[in-house]
Amino acid sequence: MTAPSERLIRRIRRDFNRGVDDEVIRRLTALRPDDSSERLQAALVLGAGGKWNRFEQQLRRLQRDWRDVLVVGGLAGEDWLARLSAELPAESEVPAQDGEPESRPATPARAARRDMSSPRRTQVRRTRGNPR
Repeated sequence: MTAPSERLIRRIRRDFNRGVDDEVIRRLTALRPDDSSERLQAALVLGAGGKWNRFEQQLRRLQRDWRDVLVVGGLAGEDWLARLSAELPAESEVPAQDGEPESRPATPARAARRDMSSPRRTQVRRTRGNPR
């Protein structure tokens, strides 16, 4: 078991909703040692795009073939190291926003979002004597 790096944890907290981010970190920490490289963990997170259902798909994909996870996460090419550095900058490389001090908190504030990847379910109620 290898915990995600600090820079990957920052990315997880930025991409995923509060509460879900902790579960993502827990799942990454529980991966087999062969599957726990930062590159593979980052590919799982990047391929999910902040969506829990996509993260679960990535985990299932990992069980079949780890190379597919790298492809979906954008880290399969020869430039994977540069892409990884671009997607997960070190804390000192994170630019300060206008009006913010140079040192930022480890977990930036996030706006609430709704997961639009799965539609809302609606129920149709039928009344007796009114067959459809």
